[in-house]
Amino acid sequence: MPTAMNINSQSNRFKPCLKAQTGFTLIELLIVVGIIGALAAIAIPAFASYRDRAQVANLASDLRNFGTAFHSYAAEHGEFPNDSHIVLPPGAGMEEVIDVNLWLSTTPLGGNYNWEGPDNYPYAGIALLGVTASVSTVQSLDRILDDGNLATGTFRQTPNGRYTYILEE
Repeated sequence: MPTAMNINSQSNRFKPCLKAQTGFTLIELLIVVGIIGALAAIAIPAFASYRDRAQVANLASDLRNFGTAFHSYAAEHGEFPNDSHIVLPPGAGMEEVIDVNLWLSTTPLGGNYNWEGPDNYPYAGIALLGVTASVSTVQSLDRILDDGNLATGTFRQTPNGRYTYILEE
């Protein structure tokens, strides 16, 4: 006959074991979400600023390249081509030195490229027609191309209201 001690030891042997519970508490999850939110609050504006600077640098490069092509035309023909507005000057052979798709595409700051020839203006220059970027962004473009002042220099706002990269006056 089993003794009381044996019965107790046998009954302990059959008690279910509780496993240690694993996982994250609500507090731990909230802390992690808060940290991720703080990092995102820092990273997103920095990324936007980097993207804006890259777009401005890209536009400055495009304007310089277009300017070089128009200067080459002027050196070869003795003068800059006539005004042609948004399209490249017809019959001038500019399609051979300027990527037409790039010229006709929207600029990195919005709007289009626009050739303003000396037959209609007191200068020859590449204007940005319909820019949608802020004035401060356009001023950063002016700092790359010129003096940072949109009223003076080779990149400025002309009397017609357009931001223009002046090649010759």
